[in-house]
Amino acid sequence: MPPLGSQLMKREEHVAILGQGYAVPPFIRGNDAPIFDWLKKHSPSGTDLFDGLKFRRVLATPEGVVDIMVESCQNALAQAQLKPEHVDMILGSGSVSAYIAPNDLTVVHDRLGLPRHCRIMPLNSDYSAFQDGVRLANDLIQCGTIQHALVVCGNNWTHFMDYHEPVSLAASDGAGAVVMGRSADPRHFRLIDWENDTQAKWYGAFRMVPRPIADGPHGHTHAYTKPLMKLDDKTGQEAFQTFGMQVAPQVVNNLLKRHGLTGGDITLIPHQTSKTVEDAWNAAIQPARYISTLAEYADMVSSTVPVNLAKCHHEIHTKYIVLLGIGMEMHATALLLERG
Repeated sequence: MPPLGSQLMKREEHVAILGQGYAVPPFIRGNDAPIFDWLKKHSPSGTDLFDGLKFRRVLATPEGVVDIMVESCQNALAQAQLKPEHVDMILGSGSVSAYIAPNDLTVVHDRLGLPRHCRIMPLNSDYSAFQDGVRLANDLIQCGTIQHALVVCGNNWTHFMDYHEPVSLAASDGAGAVVMGRSADPRHFRLIDWENDTQAKWYGAFRMVPRPIADGPHGHTHAYTKPLMKLDDKTGQEAFQTFGMQVAPQVVNNLLKRHGLTGGDITLIPHQTSKTVEDAWNAAIQPARYISTLAEYADMVSSTVPVNLAKCHHEIHTKYIVLLGIGMEMHATALLLERG
């Protein structure tokens, strides 16, 4: 690995996305799947929030997330015409990882044959880990710390749901990746700005956590479930409607205004979880193109944006794109990228 700052960028170069790739499992789960029978019969509060869903992709086992992460990285590297030995850092996450630590990125590193100098940088910011990885990689390449980075997210959350709760209706598995590095090619998208709004008062409204299933002597809990996704019974729906539907588009519009742009100048590639949310964001931002695979792929958590960026890249005809994510902290983060 070259010494820090030894490879200064040339005037005509910029940090850009050099290639993108994605992978989804072959098994398709439709709305008629028996796993949803209880929800259909009882229709608990919040069910109406998760509309517009038709199909989801489901891994046979949670460990299979590594396979689709590796495949998405291989596709991104091939498009970038780079080999694994060129990668100096891999960022992102496999979620839910087989271990609390280390993250499944470690297995991806090994399976790809990445070099020993390549640092593994797991990001525990589910729903926006991809956007966070792109920004960090951009800054590290810009200052000369690294030359090339892989940003990859893979999610297996269909295996970490309680199928008596409405949020499970949206769960889907997938993985997406990009390769970032220096480029003088005007066709490559480059990060030019970002915007964020964090409202930590919603801590716990969305969470992934084991649940107690048995109480021992003196009220001590001794047994827990595996981690399960949860919208809090008291604050979950409010956070969904107040923060998720209203704050996220404000973040995008603030970002665009700073550059003298409007929604009509961009292709929006956002997180996806329901038609209700999409309609609210589309009306508030009014992008030239709104990329969504909600009916086909549902909610792939942090993988949604990189999957759609790779799958639908040929549909992007604007100079600018915005990558929009929601984080469980809670935060809304938007990245503005430009080409040309």
